[in-house]
Amino acid sequence: MGRNATPRPRPPPFRHRRRDINTDSALRAGFGTQAPESLLRQFNVFITRATIQPSADGPLSGWPIAVKDNIDVAGLPTTGGTKYLTSNMKNEDAPVVSEIRRAGGTIVGKTNLHELGHGISGINPTFGTTRHPFDPALTVGGSSGGSALAVLFGAARIALGTDTGGSVRIPASYCGLLGYRPTAGRYSTAGVLGISTTRDAVGLISRSVSDIRLMDSVLAKNAAPAAVRVGPVGVLEETLQALDDVSRSHFIGALNQAAGRGIEISSISRSRHLDRCFELGLIVLAAETKQSISMYLETNFALRSWRELVEASETPDTRKILEKARDTPVNFAEYNSAKRELRRLNEDFAASMAKSGIRTLAYPTVTSDPPVAQATPDIANTEQQLKTIVMNSTPATLYGNPAISIPIGKHSQCGIPLGLTLEQISGDDFDLFEIAEQFTVVTREPPGSPRSDGREQLQ
Repeated sequence: MGRNATPRPRPPPFRHRRRDINTDSALRAGFGTQAPESLLRQFNVFITRATIQPSADGPLSGWPIAVKDNIDVAGLPTTGGTKYLTSNMKNEDAPVVSEIRRAGGTIVGKTNLHELGHGISGINPTFGTTRHPFDPALTVGGSSGGSALAVLFGAARIALGTDTGGSVRIPASYCGLLGYRPTAGRYSTAGVLGISTTRDAVGLISRSVSDIRLMDSVLAKNAAPAAVRVGPVGVLEETLQALDDVSRSHFIGALNQAAGRGIEISSISRSRHLDRCFELGLIVLAAETKQSISMYLETNFALRSWRELVEASETPDTRKILEKARDTPVNFAEYNSAKRELRRLNEDFAASMAKSGIRTLAYPTVTSDPPVAQATPDIANTEQQLKTIVMNSTPATLYGNPAISIPIGKHSQCGIPLGLTLEQISGDDFDLFEIAEQFTVVTREPPGSPRSDGREQLQ
């Protein structure tokens, strides 16, 4: 897939390692139908497999629904993907789970995640790594990798995840699914083991926009407006720079198909300052992580401490983050300065978009290969990988905007799915659903033969 501007260690070329799922009966059985339990265990989909019946009939009756294991479900533990919380049994559902059960949904288990949701590789020494079915030497990304796999393997019709830096949209993209992050505050985050008070959001992974719409009506309880506005769509040119030729051709091809169906598409040359957003986002996250996790521990465990949590961590990159949070006092001056700068950047960019009439942004969900499923990840490589993978998805989490990743095909050289993200102005989730529906109709149609030389241009 993507090629980074800064060289990093890479796995052998995909063309030498491609695994064709059509020749593997076990994998083939897991797509479009309920996968056998042995397959779910092989790919470490669930931490806890269970059946929690609905509390009433409703629009979700008959729907099997998976829940990321940092969201509380009564009668099941919330481990957060960490060894320290394996006995964290819950007596109450998180509000989002309670609403699902009241609407008729059946909870089918708690899905695996990168430890504490603090990473995007999905490598988890405690509960197993969420490996990619198309190439088990890779992961499906994270941190909501188990939720994506539950939908991909047919174990769930829709799955709850959490998205702090892209953790719903990234694994959805790598699995060829839809991943939706709502406007900040649209869904309750009570009963969620979070890592950021301002960036965390409960999100959805599914195969269709219609299922996401229905689930949104249950969780948000907002009546759909009488009319929605679609487009114009602005393509962020800076987000295309790291794409390889094949990925770029798929992306531009999907946009041209949408334009052919009447959706107005234009290019945006103005920078969104992605590097700076990433840096400021880390400052915000570092300050809020300790507060968020400490509050959860104080609420749920009178005798358990932050230091014990850190010492029990078994994932190298997560442990390093936790150690830094443990040993470094929060710099509130730096934190408040970062928040002010982010507000200014967002206001400037939003004003520019409003002036040009653009309401929706489009960009590649990710521009690089899925993480390698290493037993002992290299920390330096992990940090660079984090920046590369979350670069495009970060601003929406900092500005509270709704965004949805939609599948646009598979990379012709490696077979890994590719995703295109649509991002809307904060609060315009219904408009986002409408344009996403139109894009998914387009991308389901047989595309033309994209040129592999990468010279296809936006029309």
